[in-house]
Amino acid sequence: MAASPSEADVGGAAGPLSGIGVPSEADVVVIGAGVTGASIGYQLARHSDLRVAIVDARAPVGGISGRTFGQIRQHYSNELMVRIAQRGFHCIQNWDSVVGFGDPGYARFGYMLLVVADQLDGLRYNIELGQRLGVDTRFVVGSEITDIEPLVNAEGLAGGAYEPEGGYIDVTKMVLSWLTAASAAGADVLAPVAVEEIVTAGGAVTGVNTAIGEIAAPVVIAATGAWARDLLDPLSVEVPIERRRLEMAVLEQHAGARALGTCITDGNSNLVIRPDMGRHIVAVAYPPEMPVVDDPLADASDADHAAHDVRLRAAISERLPDLTVASVVSNTSGAYDVAPDYHPILGWASEIAPVDGLYLAVGLSGHGLKLSPALGEIVAARVLGVDQVGDAPPIDISALRPARFADGDLMHLSYGPSARA
Repeated sequence: MAASPSEADVGGAAGPLSGIGVPSEADVVVIGAGVTGASIGYQLARHSDLRVAIVDARAPVGGISGRTFGQIRQHYSNELMVRIAQRGFHCIQNWDSVVGFGDPGYARFGYMLLVVADQLDGLRYNIELGQRLGVDTRFVVGSEITDIEPLVNAEGLAGGAYEPEGGYIDVTKMVLSWLTAASAAGADVLAPVAVEEIVTAGGAVTGVNTAIGEIAAPVVIAATGAWARDLLDPLSVEVPIERRRLEMAVLEQHAGARALGTCITDGNSNLVIRPDMGRHIVAVAYPPEMPVVDDPLADASDADHAAHDVRLRAAISERLPDLTVASVVSNTSGAYDVAPDYHPILGWASEIAPVDGLYLAVGLSGHGLKLSPALGEIVAARVLGVDQVGDAPPIDISALRPARFADGDLMHLSYGPSARA
């Protein structure tokens, strides 16, 4: 097992913490039981005999994963990201064979990204990249756009990218399926149990301190999303992650109104909108810059919700005018763990700090849901020291290494700094 570029000893007996049936030792501790941690923990338990503990301060789906937009697509600006998203789609579409328990709640509605003239070159580049790698995607314009989604006002648009396989998933179903399958494979799922500290000695991880006791382990995987720096900063593991708040609204169409039938991103107004159950619609109108926040789960103020509603109404009026009469049912706030290039940070912390045995799967920057099925396989393979797990194809993720920021080797973004691609 490759615990870091320098080997860590793995193994040892396991026993309960004082009287509560929680392991005092494990081979690997995964901190975080959201989409990323649940996927990693499941793959480790499935593909090894190691004792795996998945620990989260909140109940399952009680963190940011429970507040996700839920949309999935394969439109990206880099070959690596396309390949990870493709594998993610494969896992979702073949859940019975890849996971074998539960259901991700995949709803196929198609995904369409719409752009104006100054975004057209980036759009065409991404479409050609996707097509070259086997993504079912194509360029659409004018009446093709409105044929796909009659609610769209195509005036002023230079074109769009359409993926018929795009859609959304039920995050609660997916995460609970992974955690249950991980438990069935022998993992200890400890939630809610707060990790208060990653413990080190002699430059190597020795375990974690939780609210109910210590779990000794030579390998720890940080899959903590917006809480990453809370645990990493005390170790001088400096990752350039900011917590940036995003607001999301659930709308309800009037009875008898035409239903939205496609997941839409409008690159001009920064509107992201998709169908949901019944007459409900989920929508986000991104601000020019998402605000930095201290508490990832703190709700936005009434004034922030009102500002989002103004942006949302303006964007809908421009691109989907028939939906302007839809009423707001609820508002939700959450925080992305944003890296400077809006791409994940994946790799051993020893790349950037003298800490062996700590693997980083952080900075998902709004892409976590789409990538998480494949990231579980990829990270499990790295931690186990093998090229691949199961039938997952080997994917070189060195471009997402923690040291890339110091190296000045940031990921390409066709549309500028954002979670769009």
